[in-house]
Amino acid sequence: MRGEPILETTGDPASSSETNGLEWEYAMNWSNGVVDLFASFIPGVAGGGSQEPAGPNSAVVKNLQSKGARLPANFTAPLYWGGLPFTSGPSYFGAVIFFFFLMGLFLVKGPVKWWIGLGVLLTMMLSMGKNLEGFNRLFFDYFPLYNKFRTPNSILSVTAFLVPTLSILALHKIVNEKVTKAEALRSLKIAGGIAGAICLFFALLGPSFFDFTNPQDQRYVQMGYDANALISDRQSLMRTDAFRSLLLVLFSGGLVWAYLQEKVKLHILLIGLAALVVFDQWTAGRRYLNSEFFVSKSQYQANFQPSPADQQILQDTDPNYRVYDATVSTFQSSKASYFHKSIGGYHAAKLQRYQDIIDRHLSQNNQRVLNMLNARYFIVNGQDGQPAVRRNPDALGNAWFVSNIRMVNSANQEIDALSDFDPGQEAIVHQEFSNYVSGFTPSKNGTITETDYQPNHLTYQSESSSEQLAVFSEIWYNKGWQAYIDGQPVEHIRVDYILRGLRIPAGQHTVEFKFEPVAFERGKLASTIFSSIILLGLLGFIGYRGYQYVQNPPEEPAPKRPTPVKKTPVARKKPGRRKK
Repeated sequence: MRGEPILETTGDPASSSETNGLEWEYAMNWSNGVVDLFASFIPGVAGGGSQEPAGPNSAVVKNLQSKGARLPANFTAPLYWGGLPFTSGPSYFGAVIFFFFLMGLFLVKGPVKWWIGLGVLLTMMLSMGKNLEGFNRLFFDYFPLYNKFRTPNSILSVTAFLVPTLSILALHKIVNEKVTKAEALRSLKIAGGIAGAICLFFALLGPSFFDFTNPQDQRYVQMGYDANALISDRQSLMRTDAFRSLLLVLFSGGLVWAYLQEKVKLHILLIGLAALVVFDQWTAGRRYLNSEFFVSKSQYQANFQPSPADQQILQDTDPNYRVYDATVSTFQSSKASYFHKSIGGYHAAKLQRYQDIIDRHLSQNNQRVLNMLNARYFIVNGQDGQPAVRRNPDALGNAWFVSNIRMVNSANQEIDALSDFDPGQEAIVHQEFSNYVSGFTPSKNGTITETDYQPNHLTYQSESSSEQLAVFSEIWYNKGWQAYIDGQPVEHIRVDYILRGLRIPAGQHTVEFKFEPVAFERGKLASTIFSSIILLGLLGFIGYRGYQYVQNPPEEPAPKRPTPVKKTPVARKKPGRRKK
């Protein structure tokens, strides 16, 4: 989540740092296309996933094998061609569930039906993002906080709750006879007609209606895939899954019809529908989560064994350095972070200033910025293809003194200045901190070293013969970090666009940074107060009930009189005459 804009722009924003909230294209990158919405009913209509299982008879597999490729039994191919950059699989609700949802639209009465139906429509429209720009611009520009989040298609997680809810209500109406037989049959025919028409359209006309291309196809061709083979498999997947959904609709609709015609009992209906739903979800889900995704404990733990490169770096007994792993996608992988303090790593919502540094400097291999981030070691691909270690002798450490201050007037000048400066001698300071450095001319002398590191508490020892400006290789974050000198709170500033700067008096001093967010402390205080109120209220209630018991003990019940036993009269036999 991002806040106010940092950088200025003269045209359309190029990044989220230049706008309030997120930049439109960045926020709307994961926007569903129209065909992606139908994937909630027909799983493979948009190609499934970017790594979709491809059987031995698929066109892609046959084409690759004709080129001499040796493919594993569980081979996957990039068959997805919808509106998203890539995806692990569709947001599939289930054909049976979706069919009953359609029935619910015509069977369920009252405001609940309308709220659920409108909720499904709204969330689906919002999930389309930039592909329905006229509608979604309204929410993005005017609804509070909406422009702080990305991936519009993720809102379908709400839809996945609404659709089954109306489906269950529709089934409840039928099995509890809350509607007439005529109403149930009418909704069955309408929902079956709509669902069947959608399936038949994609099964019969879909393969010739869409082009089945993806912006990534050119890259796939360079990787060895044949474009025509990809299109052929995408068409085949749409057709087969459309017929699959059609059969599930026919079977579930047939069960409901047989129940309404009193040809099957209720338990047969429920068991049959449960079996269809399990079959539907299980078979579709196994495409993306199956036994191949589960490994033994030893295989899993093998991921956390240090490589020879990691072992070489870990021989450095000084823990205060960072590692830049260039053998992986540095800012998409957290592998290096398992063993080292890492320059890279992944987070879906990085601090905007750090994202700016990635975009403008780290992606351009700006050695000055890597030095000020204390990148002492680089992991690179060696000549033998194995990871190798390169030590950076110019890494500046976790803190240092500077001898010069360069003032800049804007955030743009501040970040641009990082392309041409000596971070070990000079600090770039924004004019908003001009009062802090006014009348101060640093002269670099003395030392400052880190003596203790905890994620929320950093400790340094400083010694110098004159007042110094120290730069700390830690990200500046003014929503909780507080600086202390010899236990007394002091102000610190931002330098070099993302780092921390602090004026330290002459002499020997202990410098600390503690993460003490005010919001957390207030929340903890509020939690303590209300928890205490609840506890005191509970104790008071128990005490009051005890007091009432002592003052008004319950009366002992009077002894019950024995219930008289009624004797059942026995009929006497009348004397009869003896038979002769």
